[in-house]
Amino acid sequence: MVNLSTRGKLLDAAANIFLEHGYSDASLEQVRRVAGVSNGSLYHHFPTKARLADALYVDILTDFHADLLGAISGKPNAEVGVKRLVRAYIAWVVKKPDRATLLHRLKRDGEVTDASEGVGGANAKVFSVLGAWAAEQAAQGAMRDVPFELWMALVFAPSFSLTRRWVQGSLAEVPPKTRATLEHAAWMAVAPPPGRQP
Repeated sequence: MVNLSTRGKLLDAAANIFLEHGYSDASLEQVRRVAGVSNGSLYHHFPTKARLADALYVDILTDFHADLLGAISGKPNAEVGVKRLVRAYIAWVVKKPDRATLLHRLKRDGEVTDASEGVGGANAKVFSVLGAWAAEQAAQGAMRDVPFELWMALVFAPSFSLTRRWVQGSLAEVPPKTRATLEHAAWMAVAPPPGRQP
């Protein structure tokens, strides 16, 4: 059995409470009770509900990013890498639907923004790695040379738009045909124009 730190207990409790009650209706007292910690411990780590939501969001985001970056470890070629990124995104959502739900809800219903504590830094790390890999592939002519923000939208937006549907109810799996179609669509969106492949 994992022996969680006080901070870990509070984040786990917050995840459960925010999922069950929603951010607006959740209270720090509910989180404290579920975590089984003292008021002093709670407020030492998270003096406000917004700070707790920020920390939970960053914790989930970091976990997601680790799986995502694993898809391009070893510097695969452009097509393989793009398809692996989409595959990793879907696999993480299916494996951790509650965490995927919280990423969406905390941004939509909570006070989490890109300017929230830790969010910018977490995103900067993964964007730096993904951007460098995509730029290297584009420089070699193996991928379309587009601004990074557009590249992210072309690769991930279709899967992102389906995430809410995937996490509703008890999702066991995204059908293989759906996965393959999303992987192929992402690649086609950023593949180099015909005749420009290296």
